[in-house]
Order: sequence, then structure tokens, then C-alpha cells
Amino acid sequence: MEKYVSHFSAAKMWNIPYIEAVLDWESDEARKEHITVAKNSARFYADGKIIHSCGLTLPARAVVIQKGERVASPELLFLELAANLSIQQLILLGLQLCSHPPGLPAEAITAKQKIKTFLTKTSGYRGHRKAAQAIQYVENSSASIMESLAYMILALPHALGGYGLSGATFNREIRLKSEGKARIGQNRCFADLYYKQAKVAVEYESFTYHNSPSEQGRDAMRSAILERQGIVVMHLSTIQLYNREACKDFACNLSYRLGKRIEIRTKKFDEMHDLLRSLLPIRKVGV
Repeated sequence: MEKYVSHFSAAKMWNIPYIEAVLDWESDEARKEHITVAKNSARFYADGKIIHSCGLTLPARAVVIQKGERVASPELLFLELAANLSIQQLILLGLQLCSHPPGLPAEAITAKQKIKTFLTKTSGYRGHRKAAQAIQYVENSSASIMESLAYMILALPHALGGYGLSGATFNREIRLKSEGKARIGQNRCFADLYYKQAKVAVEYESFTYHNSPSEQGRDAMRSAILERQGIVVMHLSTIQLYNREACKDFACNLSYRLGKRIEIRTKKFDEMHDLLRSLLPIRKVGV
């Protein structure tokens, strides 16, 4: 196996959306170039570089050509960074690796099933246990970092700091009936988070895309159309997501719609919930 770009350096080469929310680019480790070689005896010293070794036989296409260099694939990158990141950060990394604009899955860097398949072939690798745990909570098709974080806060189990309202999928395509099509001039819409069994859609409303009167009007029309089709629409604002108590109120209302109960009485939840919420970007008008 030839040497290849890995870890933080590989993450920079894959243009992962909002990767700065996952990795601390100001840390000494992130500033250095990361290279992996075949075995420990092949390691060398170079100023400004961190040299890793991997003596395991990697699956086919674990290392690929990217921008003319041999680079860890997205699936291998997920596994490599498992040893460096918290479980919440790793889940967020997975969500962003599998993210894409609504209706355009081909634009995703990778997919959940590809990572899961890769992990079945790399059981002896450092960080594998954490990676295998994290991938359980990764879903395809998030369209933004804030959708990913809203999903994590609402859907992750209590032990990881979430409200345990699992079962949501990202950007579910909903075909509109004829009256709805004519009213808003489109054949379909995408629900940011959708609970299929309960027919509940959660729409995240950022200041950037939902602050103008015209956009608010379209949102209201779209919600009314979906509710006529039997889908309950709940709107989660930026203010609610950033305000802990307001977010809890939203989660409780959502749990009622889903027919679930939220019962959290452990100090461990508070610790993990604070850790999860710490991933929210420094608040800006546009989020």
C-alpha cells in the first residue's frame, strides 16, 4: 500500500458541507498535514506533518484518487476520524457526508449504506466500535447543517443527548394533489424531517430562507395544502432551536403528535444534551 492523504487533511479535500461545524480547524492537529503509510516501519518524520500507519489490508477503493492525489475515501475517512471525534461529532460528520440538496441524491459525497458496508470489512481498525455505533444514527439526504443538528437534537436517544423521537427521514418527497399543484405552481414538495407513520412533517425555518413576507406566505400555503392531504406540519424556528426551554417545548409537542412520551430524569442526559447543543454554530442571522 502506498502512502495516502488521510484524517483531517482528507476531510479538507472532500469539500464536506459545513465541515467547520464538525472539526476544529484551529487545532494544532488540524493544521498539520496527515499522511498514512502501510506499516509502522515505513513512518518518517517531517515537520508540519503527522504520519500514521495502517498495517491492515483495506477493502477495494478504500483509498481513491482525488484532485490527483491518493486520498482516504469518505468511508475510510469516517472510520479514521472516529478516534478523534466525540460520538455526536462523528454522527454529524456522517450526516454531512451523506447530505445533498433535496431530490438530488447523486450530489451526496457518500451514503449511509456505503459506510455501513465498509465498516463490515474493517472490524480491526482503530475507532471501529464508535464508528459502528455512530452510523446507526446517520441518515441520508439532509440539506443543511441546521437540518442535521435539528434532527440530532430531536431524534438521538437520551443517552446521546437527544429527545429520542426517532423515525424521521430527511427531505421526504411529497406529491401534491391537483388543487395544491395549481395553487403554488409545483407538483411536489420536500419535508425537512418527516415521520411517515404518524404523517408529521417538521419544517426548519431559518432567517435566511423564511423571513420575507412572500416566503412566509408560501410556507403557510404549503402547510395548509399538506394538512388537507392529512399531513401535520410543525414549524421549528431558529429561536426555538437555540433556546433550550423553547426547544424542549417543541419536542414535547412533537412527541404528543407522534404518540410518544419524553421522560428524562438523568444527569447523564443533561451532560450529553449540553454536549450535543454545543455543536450548534455561533448564532448568525442567516442560520
